[in-house]
Amino acid sequence: MARVEICPPRPAETAERPIRIFLNGAPVAVSQGSPYGLRELAVGYLLSEGLIADRDRLVEVREDLGRAEVRVASGEGVGEGYRPLHRVTSAGCARSALLSEGGRIGPEARIGSEAVFDADDVLACMEELCERSPRRNTGECVHGCGLAAAGEGRLLLVREDIGRHNAMDKLVGQAWLDRMSLSDKALLITGRISCEMALKAHRAGCPVLASRKSATDEAVRRAEELGVTLVSHCRDGGLRVLSRPERICG
Repeated sequence: MARVEICPPRPAETAERPIRIFLNGAPVAVSQGSPYGLRELAVGYLLSEGLIADRDRLVEVREDLGRAEVRVASGEGVGEGYRPLHRVTSAGCARSALLSEGGRIGPEARIGSEAVFDADDVLACMEELCERSPRRNTGECVHGCGLAAAGEGRLLLVREDIGRHNAMDKLVGQAWLDRMSLSDKALLITGRISCEMALKAHRAGCPVLASRKSATDEAVRRAEELGVTLVSHCRDGGLRVLSRPERICG
């Protein structure tokens, strides 16, 4: 018989807010997400949309936690043909320019990294991610995203958010702000891998994306096409390599 627990409302329940992102004063998006780590969230989102790319041209990033908004100033402007996406993206399944008509990712940009990851290291990092997600471990409904380097069985960075996409954007954004190359790194997430998440990993230049859960068929197809190694079901001492298996050994 199932055990039933009745929980009264608590003021510390998982917070969700509409987060407004601006680039050079222009509204770019409103993303439903967790109201913390807004600085790296905005940078990671702009990177994945292809709106910024040159770290040396970044001027400043100002976050206003009270208003839940981030204003990014950069020497890079919005290119011709890009329509400001001032709309709400879901905390769970965001929709971005990556999947819209005219998205600027093609097979010619295939990742060619020769980094190789040991399967045991990937599993160890996934376990560490689950252990190091503070909000997740205190009962909040958040996803975790971690970053690991080839040849190391430990995580370099961990970020969390109620949205899988936001958690990845936060981590990629922080790595970019720290001038950390992702060409020999693996992104690990606690949620499933959708097509857009595979595209985000590609845009970030990261050759491996691993999840504790499953991946969609479209994510696998696009990952294979773009040179991203997808790994699913990283748990219970095993994992499944779904594309580009040459980067996983053991």
